[in-house]
Amino acid sequence: MFIWPDCIPCILKMSLEIARLSMKDEDEVKAFMREVVSLPPLRGEDWNVTSPEIVQWIWERMVRATKDEDPLREIKAEQNRKALALYGAASDRVKKSADPFLTALKFAIAGNSMDAMVDVNRDRSAGEFQGDPDRDVSLTAGGAEGLRKRLHEATRIVYLLDNCGEIVFDRLFLEVLRETHGREVSVIVRSRPILNDATITDARSVGLPAVAPVLENGIPTPFAGTRLHLISTEVRRLLMEADLIVSKGVGNLDSLTEEDELKGRISYLFHGKCHPCCASRNVSPGTLIVDNR
Repeated sequence: MFIWPDCIPCILKMSLEIARLSMKDEDEVKAFMREVVSLPPLRGEDWNVTSPEIVQWIWERMVRATKDEDPLREIKAEQNRKALALYGAASDRVKKSADPFLTALKFAIAGNSMDAMVDVNRDRSAGEFQGDPDRDVSLTAGGAEGLRKRLHEATRIVYLLDNCGEIVFDRLFLEVLRETHGREVSVIVRSRPILNDATITDARSVGLPAVAPVLENGIPTPFAGTRLHLISTEVRRLLMEADLIVSKGVGNLDSLTEEDELKGRISYLFHGKCHPCCASRNVSPGTLIVDNR
């Protein structure tokens, strides 16, 4: 999915917040932001680009300026710690639920609200997971029941992770899938730090390898999405052979919708956090979206 006008202020806000976190000198921040606002897509001069491509350009320049490839490492670790503190209560709710699959799915999608693109500093974990456990999941393109059917029919499943904090509830959902469907799922993380997206270190810190095999995507640059021409040969093979690809988050959504070879086998799970996500699917902001494509 290419950028919308709404993406411009979102990316600019994210850029400034990360600059404030990682740069001590105000002149550095000004110089960095001058480069950012000069980008043609952020000037409304190029709409045929995805947000992960723009964010990669910004992130690489931030890394060069600060000599720190992961300025959000402490925020990511804190997101994981806070989510792990909620894991026990969430697991109990799933076990006591009349439909553990649906309840765990809601937790996994609600976790996608922990997004540095929306707000680097905001801690959403407690508010999201102490709310209504019966909130609706959008029925976009078959919704939750479409995903349930796909999971029953699939034998080879790949699960693409997104943000830290969120991955704790992905773990809970994967545990339910292992128990109810008996399927092995290959889990994919980023190879390089980008925003608050999960790397192999983050996945290990929340115990994901005990639930499913976890692989790095092999992309050698910081890229907040998934593209076939960038990933490793092994991960490309897994995606091409998969009966079902479960894709978490908007970065993976934005990039994978450009991959025609995978159409018909992807279920996108993401929080309706912005106008482009919601308007194109005719759902309200805050909706937990399951979009089977």
